[in-house]
Amino acid sequence: MKQPKLQILKNQPRSFIYGTLECIDSQWVFFELDSDEAFRLEDVISESFEVEVNGNWEKALWVEENIVQLNGETYFLGDGDEIRVQKQLLKAYQLLIEELDEAVLMQFTTQLNALDFSLYDCLYSCNTLYCLPTDKNREGVNFLIFDNGDFICSVHHIFARGTVETDRFEFTLNTGKRLMITSLV
Repeated sequence: MKQPKLQILKNQPRSFIYGTLECIDSQWVFFELDSDEAFRLEDVISESFEVEVNGNWEKALWVEENIVQLNGETYFLGDGDEIRVQKQLLKAYQLLIEELDEAVLMQFTTQLNALDFSLYDCLYSCNTLYCLPTDKNREGVNFLIFDNGDFICSVHHIFARGTVETDRFEFTLNTGKRLMITSLV
């Protein structure tokens, strides 16, 4: 994914899972901050994650057991350490984001954020665009469902690809509020 799109994703609310670590019976356990959920550390982290050190989030690379690399230095994880792990996007949804023009993605993200939703609130994605052949004109609708914990938002993404590219997003909240944005590239 291109750097500007990665920056858009990185700046989204609710893009990380936050928690603390505790060693219980020689097993490292991750306790998610916003819930009563507990997980084995190796089930939560990916290859890289971030550790809070002296008030700053430092990118960490997993080495083994409780050993990570921070800025090329060895760091031993300890009880009570706070970590955060980047949430993963649904595969079909990630492919849709990669397909969108940067300006279109920015418009979509701005409107979604204005409704108090994050790109990471997506629960369901039907990416019709991904299923269509790339060697001819394509048009159709993608369906997205977002949940921010307070409200649900359904988004219909009506698209056309070919000589003229168009993207129209229709947002419908469970409150009945509806919005639409259109982009021509």
